[in-house]
Amino acid sequence: MGDSDPQPSMFYNISLEKFVPQEHPLRRMRPLIDDEGIRKACKKLYAKLGRPSIPPEQLFLALVGGYVLGIPSDRKLAMELQCNLALRWFVGLDLDRDAWDASTFSQNRRRRFDPSGVLELLFDETVERAMREGLVSRHVSADGTLVRANASFKSFAPIEVQDPTEYKRRLRAQDPDDDEPRDPGNSTVDFRGEKRSNATHRSTTDPDCRFVTKRSLGTASFPGYTVNALMENRNRILLGIGVETFRSSASETGGGWDLVERAKERLGFEPKTYGADKGFFAAEHIKRLLGAGIEPHIAIDRGKQPAHTAVRLRARGVGYRLSQRARKKIEELFGEAKDWHGMRRLRRRRLFRVRDEVWLIGWVLNLKRLASLLPQPSPA
Repeated sequence: MGDSDPQPSMFYNISLEKFVPQEHPLRRMRPLIDDEGIRKACKKLYAKLGRPSIPPEQLFLALVGGYVLGIPSDRKLAMELQCNLALRWFVGLDLDRDAWDASTFSQNRRRRFDPSGVLELLFDETVERAMREGLVSRHVSADGTLVRANASFKSFAPIEVQDPTEYKRRLRAQDPDDDEPRDPGNSTVDFRGEKRSNATHRSTTDPDCRFVTKRSLGTASFPGYTVNALMENRNRILLGIGVETFRSSASETGGGWDLVERAKERLGFEPKTYGADKGFFAAEHIKRLLGAGIEPHIAIDRGKQPAHTAVRLRARGVGYRLSQRARKKIEELFGEAKDWHGMRRLRRRRLFRVRDEVWLIGWVLNLKRLASLLPQPSPA
């Protein structure tokens, strides 16, 4: 049985490179991120005078590393950046430098990155890289999922109450008159027996979220958003990802079509086939696809219009069956994002901020796919 040696060494001659295994996911993803491209995209966001700032590529690398490791919290990310040597190597932070404060991320988002659209550009770069490498087919699948918003049921107030201060005063009046200490940030709200709906109530915390539910499954409603994605079928590369304010099934069909148009405008990509589940079996949506020359390989549901008949006729072909088999892979991407990369419950509030968070998650998913598909450079 050995004994520990409590005598510390006086000098160390080490490199962060030694602490990152060759099979570590961060090592495989690091060559795919272009530091100069990030600096170029962020150049207009920084002033020419003043003290030098934290390099923008390091901020984005820290965010990517945090979401890869399942650390979406800024405070936990700052703590992990202080002690996780693999994350330090990924970001490019030397051993003799302290990690940044957690407010560094929130202030840079608010002052620079939120209105700039940089994350959308970085996401598009992964798609363009995949297209150059021949990894993107012309057969796509679309789907939508409901994601919990960063808002509670208590935050929903009647629409006629416009002043949040007045609404909170009314909530305080409902607190029980007893000797128990009250929590000023979590007031007592008794909404049992009160009918709440998207037509009558809005969240004071995140006014853009809505009560969401899938009626076909009979699930309970909760505050959330609809997140749509467009995936190519061969290698599961995300071609687009977007967030919509919930409006029943129209938020899926409308969001799915918006992603098709976005892929054409920004990436020059036009799909040949379009696979989806029964939620997309809407006549207007099918007409749009047919008008654009896209084969609608959508799961068949009830409907007797000519557009529905056009889909039923295609259901006998081999291509339709292959699309229906491949389109289920997009649900695996949603599951991966929710289980490992923070999309189970969104952290940010308001639609334009939530979209940036989802762009970041989509960027991480595409980087992971490229890291597994592209050959890795040999270790030096």
